[in-house]
Amino acid sequence: MAQPRLALAAGNALGGDAARAITEAGGNAVDACIAAAVMAWVAEPFMASMGGSGFLTVRTPDGRVRVFDGNNTMPHALPAEIGQGLRRVYVPDYANGMYTGIGGGSVAVPGILAAAHAAWREHGAIEWAALFEPAIAAARAGIRFPMTSGYYLGATWEYIWSPFAAARDLLQRDGELYVEGDLFVQPDLADALQIVASDGPESFYGGSLGLAIIEAIEADGGFMTISDLATYRCEIREPIATDAFGWVIQSNPPPAVGGAVLIHMLTLLEDADLSDPATRTRALVEAEKEAVTYRREQYEDPGEVAGAVELALSAIRSRRRSTSTTHTSSADADGHVCSLTQSNGYSSGLVVNGIMLNNTLGEEELNPRGIHGLAPGSRCHSNMAPTIASGPGITVGLGSPGADRITGAIAQTFVAVAVDRHPLAQAVAAPRVHLALREDGELLCYEPGVSVEGLDYPLRPYDDIHMFFGGVQAASVTDDGRVTAAHDPRRSGSTTLI
Repeated sequence: MAQPRLALAAGNALGGDAARAITEAGGNAVDACIAAAVMAWVAEPFMASMGGSGFLTVRTPDGRVRVFDGNNTMPHALPAEIGQGLRRVYVPDYANGMYTGIGGGSVAVPGILAAAHAAWREHGAIEWAALFEPAIAAARAGIRFPMTSGYYLGATWEYIWSPFAAARDLLQRDGELYVEGDLFVQPDLADALQIVASDGPESFYGGSLGLAIIEAIEADGGFMTISDLATYRCEIREPIATDAFGWVIQSNPPPAVGGAVLIHMLTLLEDADLSDPATRTRALVEAEKEAVTYRREQYEDPGEVAGAVELALSAIRSRRRSTSTTHTSSADADGHVCSLTQSNGYSSGLVVNGIMLNNTLGEEELNPRGIHGLAPGSRCHSNMAPTIASGPGITVGLGSPGADRITGAIAQTFVAVAVDRHPLAQAVAAPRVHLALREDGELLCYEPGVSVEGLDYPLRPYDDIHMFFGGVQAASVTDDGRVTAAHDPRRSGSTTLI
């Protein structure tokens, strides 16, 4: 049997099918990853959307790594008053209970489409329109409503979606919510994808789709303008990097915070005692707590994250010397590795031409300066951390959805690979722990198999592995061109070898 030339892990099975079609048409790992991400806009309702944000970390065969920043931005036009067009809601049955903001005033300028196009322009091997063909076909034919989407819709319907007519039309059939396994057809989204495939991203950032989006936002009290869409640009950045356990880890740099927190956490873990289950759990929890606490105290302004990161890592290294989201990863035999994380937040509730719009300006953990407190036109905070890890003879692309659980999920998977030397599938499936820092106090959440002996925190055990702990997707290539991938069993993912 021939050795596969491309491996991909995605958050849905149709993403793998899209990657296969693109690879067989001559696409590389970047093409396949983008096609799978576009499919996620169809096949993972609520987890990803053309109206959301995202980052692609790309490693080329010569070993260079760059990050394509498609993070959402604050509109240039300021609201007439703080909170304009935004309604704060409490969702009791998701993420152990959370507050978020919905409505037109919660929508930030979307960036994932611009980032995907920029990465394709730099590294793609086939035509742009081909990347959309599998997703358009799936949207027209219909998909089976996924387990994760059914869970999320049931938990959030009353609070996020039910107030909006377009959402009610999309997400109900004969007055009943879609549930897992129902045939879910999205003709309006198929039409929107066809426009972008044929006319390019300009149709979204200023054309007919953009005008429809602005009209819906304005009708719901929001303040984004067509100029905000037209002037959006993907930023191409050098990654933030560190060495840990004999590997080089490169991730999403400031002004996003996810990569900074991951690097901070891994830098702390390298000197920790990981020798037995109890001390490992303590080390993971303490590293996550320190990194996340530092983020909350120092990363208030996205523009100041870079300096805060350097101060934190300098202090750690000195100490050494003295003692709501989806992810796709792909790798090909030529040495391309692509790690792509995208998010629609918890969603604003607004649906335009089948496109679900983000609520980044209403996500409270991403707005530490307060609602609408960001500078006009600035990048929003983001926990997303698509990562490339290079070790002895191998390069791994990995990342995860999961809001503030993202960095912990990635770090724990990486430790399982680099320290335990587990194969990808075993590392991705390994049990996880997360210290939730809530308004009403800390809560230690953990899956079966995690030792919490001696840890003095309120405990929240889970009966089985759970999507709360993220959805890591990983793909790797060795120096001699052997590829593999692994998807997270916590979500409705897939692994494809081509």
